[in-house]
Amino acid sequence: MNDLLKQSVNVYIVDDEAEIRESLSRFFTYHGCQVEVFADAKSYLDQLDQSQVGCLVSDIDMEGMSGLGLQRHLQEINCIRPTIFMTGHGSVNLAVKAMKLGATDFIEKPFDPNILLKKIKICIDSNRKQIELLNRYRTLTKKECEIFECVAKGKKNKEMANNLCISMPTVEAHRSRVMKKMQAKSLSELVKMSVILSK
Repeated sequence: MNDLLKQSVNVYIVDDEAEIRESLSRFFTYHGCQVEVFADAKSYLDQLDQSQVGCLVSDIDMEGMSGLGLQRHLQEINCIRPTIFMTGHGSVNLAVKAMKLGATDFIEKPFDPNILLKKIKICIDSNRKQIELLNRYRTLTKKECEIFECVAKGKKNKEMANNLCISMPTVEAHRSRVMKKMQAKSLSELVKMSVILSK
């Protein structure tokens, strides 16, 4: 797990049982993670900042908003942060439903926290590029976002100028800034980025 510890890793724990929150917090802190704990889904959503690379570890069966309800909401707001649900034997079906809504994985209680740590590393490694691209995308202005989408769809400069009611030089200027902000070296690379962001 040494490579995990070399990176800035945020772990967000949501569970309505204080004992579980505290024990997982101690474990992940010991392994070099930055940990935040929440007693319910609403508290987590209130502070949600998708620009932070990290992994959400949540109980599936909670008072108030359940884990399934949380995942539905995360899907609605297009949250790409990887999510692992902790579940008792009786709520495995709920965890499976959550995965169909976009959750990354689940783990049955009781579990070895080392196994959960490995799952978190896999989740973060697979989502890091998408999160980094999202952070770059968020630096684009509204007009640059429109240009980005048009370029990704293969539209020519003249077509973009007509559709967006702007001049050709303005299109070229916006396009150049999009390439620079997204750190794309070619048109094909920018198109690949749009595919990753749409996942």
